[in-house]
Amino acid sequence: MKFNTPIAVAACIALICSIVFCLELGGYVGEEELGVKSVAIQDEPWRFITFMFTHGGIEHLLTNLIGLILVGFLAWEIGIRSSAFLAVFVGVGILTVAPAVFLSSPYIFAGASAGVAGLFGATSVEFKRYGIPVLPIFAIFALAFAAPSMAEIWYTGSAIATMTAFMHLFALTLGASLAFGYRYGRVLVR
Repeated sequence: MKFNTPIAVAACIALICSIVFCLELGGYVGEEELGVKSVAIQDEPWRFITFMFTHGGIEHLLTNLIGLILVGFLAWEIGIRSSAFLAVFVGVGILTVAPAVFLSSPYIFAGASAGVAGLFGATSVEFKRYGIPVLPIFAIFALAFAAPSMAEIWYTGSAIATMTAFMHLFALTLGASLAFGYRYGRVLVR
């Protein structure tokens, strides 16, 4: 296997997330030090990157790692370059939390799910190359990302679950929009 593939990039991101989680379990770091929050971002802009590697528990981590590895295999199978894979992960992650942070949200944002959702959005667009309609694939991914939060909203009315569902769907849409923009831009340049 080549090391310059989306699977290798996904494995590296998963390894970093796992190491940071172990550091969290050991009490060396936590969401407070690595997560994105409005009050700290002006003095600590690096949090726009570190929040993607910290997680709020083992379920949070495992869900993101499974999604990351699955989308890594999908991206590899349909021919997405490793550099594009990493750019979508980081770019969508930052662009997803930035509005909430700059609007002074009281929450601390942590986890790789915004980047992972963006990657699923981008890969859904690339399925078009194989004659598979984009909309059904996108809808399946949207349900997979929104369903857990929607169930929590239904039962508890949680504001955090509402924000989570919105941010996952926004990230998914942003990833698909970036892929559409890239495909459309390539057509115009030729």
